[in-house]
Amino acid sequence: MKSFILVLLTECLSILFAHAQVMDSIPFELGKDNRVYIHCRVNDSDTLRFLFDTGATDMVLNPNSLRSNFSISWNEQIINQGATGSNSVLSSSSNTFTIGKTSIKALRFLRISYPADSWDGVVGLSFISRYPIRIDYSTRQIYLYEKESFTPPSPSIRLKVEYELGVPVVPLQVRINGKDYQVRAEIDMGSDRVFDLNTPFVRQHDLEKSQTPFAISEITSSDANQGKLYNVYFDEVKLGNLSLPCIPGAFSTLTTGVQASDKMDGVLGNNFLQRFHLTLNLQEGYIYLQPNNLLYKPFYDFLIY
Repeated sequence: MKSFILVLLTECLSILFAHAQVMDSIPFELGKDNRVYIHCRVNDSDTLRFLFDTGATDMVLNPNSLRSNFSISWNEQIINQGATGSNSVLSSSSNTFTIGKTSIKALRFLRISYPADSWDGVVGLSFISRYPIRIDYSTRQIYLYEKESFTPPSPSIRLKVEYELGVPVVPLQVRINGKDYQVRAEIDMGSDRVFDLNTPFVRQHDLEKSQTPFAISEITSSDANQGKLYNVYFDEVKLGNLSLPCIPGAFSTLTTGVQASDKMDGVLGNNFLQRFHLTLNLQEGYIYLQPNNLLYKPFYDFLIY
C-alpha cells in the first residue's frame, strides 16, 4: 500500500508540474524496445520518426530510411564514438529541425547507417540540452520549458550531472554479490538495455566470473561494431534515497568503444530509465527522477516464471 500511495502521489504531482510552465509539448511513442520515439521534420522532409537519445551528442540521419530522400548537403567528415568502437562518418551543418511547435536552425546532423526499418534519425544532445525537458511516461509527452521560469519538480531524486565523452554521467550506488560500489553511469535513453557495467570496472573489481550469467547479449552500436555482455543480477541499485532490489544488469567484455572506457563505470539504458519521469536540466547540470507506474514493470519477459 505504501508503494502504491507513493507512486500515485508522484503521478499527481508530475501532471501538475507538467502543465505549469510548459512552452511546448511533443507526443512520443514508447516502443516495444523500451525506447522513446518522436515525430519531426528536417529541412523540407515529410514527417520522420526519430529516436530520442541522451547518449548521442549530435543529431543523426539514417541514409537507409525510405524517407531520407530530402535535401541535405553532406559537407564534412568526423569521427563517431559508439558503444563498441569508433568510425568515420559524414556530417552536415546548417539544417533546420522542427518538432512540435519548435523549430531550430543551424543544427549539425551525422550520417549514420541503421537498418531501414529502425528509425529515420536520432534526436541528440545538441537539441536536448537547449531547454529544461521533461519526459512524462503517464501522458506520453515530452515537455519543453522556458529556461527563465523553470523550477525543479518536487518531490524527486536529484542527481548531479557530469560529462564524459560528451554524454551525461550521474552518481549512484550498486550492490553486487553483497558488496556496495559507488559508480558513475551514463544516462542513455537510446539504449534498450537496463544497466551495464563497463569492462574496466568489471575487471578492476574481478566481477566477470563472479556470477553465472542468465543470458549473453550481443550488441551493435552506431559505429557498426559488435560486442558481448554477460547478463547477471545486481543485488540492489540505489538512486538518492530510493533502493531497487534484484536488478538484471550486465558485465561488459567490450575492448573498444564507450563501454570499454574507464571515463565512466557503466551505462543506464531506457529499460531502466523508463521507470521514472525524467526532467533534464542539462544547462544547470541536474537530472530529476520521479517513480512512475512503470516502476515494477518486468525488465524482460523471459525472466517471468
